[in-house]
Amino acid sequence: MNKILFITNRLPFPKTDGRKNILSQYCEQIKEIYPDCSIVNLSFVDEKKHLNEKPDFISKVIELDPPHFFEKIYNVVIHSFIRRKWPIQVAVYYSRSTHHRIKKIIEHEKPDFIFYDMVRLAEYIVQCESQTIMSYDDLLSLRYKRQLQWIKYTPSLLGSFAYKLPKVIRPLFNMKYFQSLLLKFESYLLVKYEVEVAKVFDKLIFTSPKEAKEFQLLTTHPVCMGIPMVFETKNRMDKRSIDKNKIVFVGKMDIPHNISAVLYFYNKIWPKVKMHSPNAKFYIIGKSPAPEISELARQKDIIVTGEMENIFEAIQDAAVFVAPLLFGTGIKTKVIEAMSIGIPVVATTIGAEGIFYGENKGLFVTDDSEEFVEYILKLMNNVELNYEVTNNGYKLIDEYYSKTRSISRWDELLNNQCITHS
Repeated sequence: MNKILFITNRLPFPKTDGRKNILSQYCEQIKEIYPDCSIVNLSFVDEKKHLNEKPDFISKVIELDPPHFFEKIYNVVIHSFIRRKWPIQVAVYYSRSTHHRIKKIIEHEKPDFIFYDMVRLAEYIVQCESQTIMSYDDLLSLRYKRQLQWIKYTPSLLGSFAYKLPKVIRPLFNMKYFQSLLLKFESYLLVKYEVEVAKVFDKLIFTSPKEAKEFQLLTTHPVCMGIPMVFETKNRMDKRSIDKNKIVFVGKMDIPHNISAVLYFYNKIWPKVKMHSPNAKFYIIGKSPAPEISELARQKDIIVTGEMENIFEAIQDAAVFVAPLLFGTGIKTKVIEAMSIGIPVVATTIGAEGIFYGENKGLFVTDDSEEFVEYILKLMNNVELNYEVTNNGYKLIDEYYSKTRSISRWDELLNNQCITHS
């Protein structure tokens, strides 16, 4: 293979959140399979300050122009509300002039493969000789459907994505009634769109092998594969240093599912933990905390850190990592990353979805708030149990999330050796 284009809705670097991390890993692994290939990133740049941090495995970055204000309005009104063809997130990303520019770039670069990052970029498909790959990440329609059930814990409907919308309509997204209507409408459009999009791409990938398998059964697409993020176990010791009073949550804190998870934990679980363990401290670690999250720092023993340069150092001595997610889809990379560091995890079924967990597999899973508290207290107060769960988590990482396994999947995908992979 000589060249691959990665068309992304934001820069795939630096590795400051889960999506950027996995996109960087995809590029790195392809480069490892084909050391002489050129990887060109066409990106709607989210933070220009990071352009000078381009990693060596990406040959060059070409910045794409987003649609202007009136084009966004036209797309939403015509293609989303009247024609009911495009989900709103597709409408606010599409620019006719940028589509034409991408076509010209493809004609010039002549890539072997073109990778599209999430369905919001699907309208930029160009008919050419290159093989096309659609990376769904996860099923957004299912994520929004689940989000509807927990809307009371979701002060921000779209998180950072709202900044892609015209300023004049952003306040609407804080109204609960409007949030419900919009989620239903967007989920309705996405259910159809996700299936239709599959027909025009040669290969489909998901972060979750479970979702890849289910979507392949739904669409009968011939090439559908789950390629999770790679994790190597770090700080691997039989008995790590533990601060028995330290509970951590990690995530980009302007994303709806992370905001709702923290607010749910604060309201339903944290008071009961404090009742039994008065010295417990809850660390909320992640960039761009929403106002509702920043406000929690006013409470005793709750620490909201914002973005941290070295998350590993900040959480490596935690007694428990919590993932009380209420909605979402795909694999929650924060959970696997915690286990790779050696921190036992307590998660809801949504938080653990797509992970091959079982008894003694490195995490506790429950949707019952009382049981959630019980697991946290056990891990805080029983050091030997904490060590045991840590070591079981290491085994899970080694078995399912190794670099060798991921590269093997990419090799199969790029060389037409797969139908589906679970």
